[in-house]
Amino acid sequence: MIQLELFPDLRIKDNERLYVIGNGFDIHHLIESKYVDFKKWVQNNKDTHLVSLMDTFFSNDCDFWADIENALGDYRENDITNFCEPDSSDDFKYDHPGQWQAGLEDSIPTILGEVMNDFRNAFIEWVKSISIGGIEADLELPTSSKYLTFNYTETLEKCYHIPEKNILHIHGSRLVKGDEFVIGHDNYRDTNEPYGDDGILLPYQNAYSEVIEIMNQWTKVPIENINRYKCFFQSLHNCKVICIMGLSYNIIDMPYLMEISSFVNSDCKWCLYYFSKKDMENAQKTASFLRLRDYYLKVFE
Repeated sequence: MIQLELFPDLRIKDNERLYVIGNGFDIHHLIESKYVDFKKWVQNNKDTHLVSLMDTFFSNDCDFWADIENALGDYRENDITNFCEPDSSDDFKYDHPGQWQAGLEDSIPTILGEVMNDFRNAFIEWVKSISIGGIEADLELPTSSKYLTFNYTETLEKCYHIPEKNILHIHGSRLVKGDEFVIGHDNYRDTNEPYGDDGILLPYQNAYSEVIEIMNQWTKVPIENINRYKCFFQSLHNCKVICIMGLSYNIIDMPYLMEISSFVNSDCKWCLYYFSKKDMENAQKTASFLRLRDYYLKVFE
């Protein structure tokens, strides 16, 4: 077992420790939970047009399947509208009946709405299909500590035997029937935004507004989750050590770390694990943003 060395000399009790778990934790255990694994699953189990369409709609300055959540927020309503405009995409039609019979304004919810609905359903199916069997539990994790995980999988419960009462799946859990698996972006926009540009014809202004409205439905709202689980965050007042593992320190998850820091004492010790150089830089920025007084950066392999 790999010892995490979380200040054993201070004799901090296990129930005074919080572990914040990201997808890198599952990846460390060789679980196929990367977004590129999702892409492979879609290619093998769904219409490959879905892969191409998501690339067409959202791969502007990045690889959509490498960074889905940021890519979802980096959409360009004019490109999506141009694709959805009747007769503009005869070379690459999406197989849903009646979608090409609508006018421009009607084609946005018909085409983009259908594609995003198929994408969400595919994501849910993929999450449910992820296997955690046969992995090696190689970390020393206390069963009486608290855990906040962004993962949907039950790796902590099944592989490390952490009691469910000690774990908060902040983005949903496969163990809870019907639980929502949260995925999205942080680029909420005003649907009236296109109407401020007089250089855009009204039908296109309406179409752009519809695109924004649909994509706003994919906006993550951390404050809602934080309020939903307020009791958990309030229970962290006695934590003396916060350990973050497998997180990329993405800005979209920062509200949760801010909420944690608001309830623990200023002398709480933080251990920020990182995998890549980029993660290390983001961890450093996170520590500075949270104004952490006592923190350590450690590589997580």
